[in-house]
Amino acid sequence: MTVPIERQPTEAATIEFRFLGGFAVRSDGCWHAGPAQKKGGGFIQYLGTYPRRVATRDEIASAFWPGLDLEDVEHRIHLAASGARVFLRRLFDGLDPLQCVGSGYAWRPSVRVVSDAERFLNCTRSGTMENLRAAVELYAGDFLAGETADWLQPMRVKMASARACALEAIVEELLVRREFAAALSFGLDLVSAERGHESGTRQVMRCFAALGQRTRAIEQYDLLATYLAEQIGVQPTDETTELASSISAGLVA
Repeated sequence: MTVPIERQPTEAATIEFRFLGGFAVRSDGCWHAGPAQKKGGGFIQYLGTYPRRVATRDEIASAFWPGLDLEDVEHRIHLAASGARVFLRRLFDGLDPLQCVGSGYAWRPSVRVVSDAERFLNCTRSGTMENLRAAVELYAGDFLAGETADWLQPMRVKMASARACALEAIVEELLVRREFAAALSFGLDLVSAERGHESGTRQVMRCFAALGQRTRAIEQYDLLATYLAEQIGVQPTDETTELASSISAGLVA
């Protein structure tokens, strides 16, 4: 495939990334898989994750080649940047959206970078039911699922935690509205993703109890207790244990 003649953006250009559940770049209405990691894939992912700041060479070296001196990875950084540029130019008709800034790399000011991950976080911060549900729908899977680079782990945890908080807030609101079946659906999503999520487990227990399924409510308590004992070596809190006792006694409905 012939690489188009390189051009710099003369007007605002938008590059859209998909990070949740896997990586892809949108061009001409279609999603395209990125290049191999060693041919600029990781470089693009990193800059796309932090689109409004300069990624210094030291930062890039630490993210992708930890333990090596900058001098030892300068050539690798150059190859990664070149591979990223080749891929993006092919995808965007010769557009070169990257620039060298001092000791690092950044997107050109005329390039607007958007992503599902950024939209997801913005929705979780709003707090409205509409946006929280939109966030849950956007979450198609772990951040850059399948990738194993150390640099993405904090972002992966941040995304998963934001999803858990969104699900918990949705369930709480639905419980207030007494929409127990809908609340249960979201609650089960939460505890299936985070088996040790104790407040989420209590929500699910309340949903089952409200729906007349006390046995299943207690099963959720037992699953939590087993998980906490095996994985952490602790027992459920008094609040959760007392809720289980109240449900067993028919005091919660």
